[in-house]
Amino acid sequence: MKYTVRFAHLESKPKWKVGEVLTRGDIVGIMGTTGQSTALHLHIDCVEGEQKQPYKLIDLSNGNKVSSSHQLFFFIDKELFGVDPVITTEYNDTEYLKTYGKLHRGYDLVPSDRHQTREHYAIHWNRSKEGIVSLVVDDPKGYGNCIYITFEV
Repeated sequence: MKYTVRFAHLESKPKWKVGEVLTRGDIVGIMGTTGQSTALHLHIDCVEGEQKQPYKLIDLSNGNKVSSSHQLFFFIDKELFGVDPVITTEYNDTEYLKTYGKLHRGYDLVPSDRHQTREHYAIHWNRSKEGIVSLVVDDPKGYGNCIYITFEV
């Protein structure tokens, strides 16, 4: 089965091109606050299938895209930033729903040492399976600089 993970609000447009392959340890991009982000963080979500067009959170809520919380969970580990990640917005966070009127079918994350250093703002491909870049987007009215990476399990 194929899945696509989206890394959003990156500091700048990722250097990767569609079709390029990422292996464990490759730097996906740098955490930022682009698009409609109000603070420095990484938004990460995962959907079923290979995605070659941008999607929005509403697409996950209304079933146009099928979210995969199970696969997404495997990305949240120490390898992602090189230190423990801190979840600032949970998957299906109720406060997010109250504030924005929509489900948050992803996680917002920051490195645990973000107040001391920028050393761990780099985001790493932390899966044993290779990832293939399926889309690179600059979406100033949404998720800002994003990269979509497809992988198979």
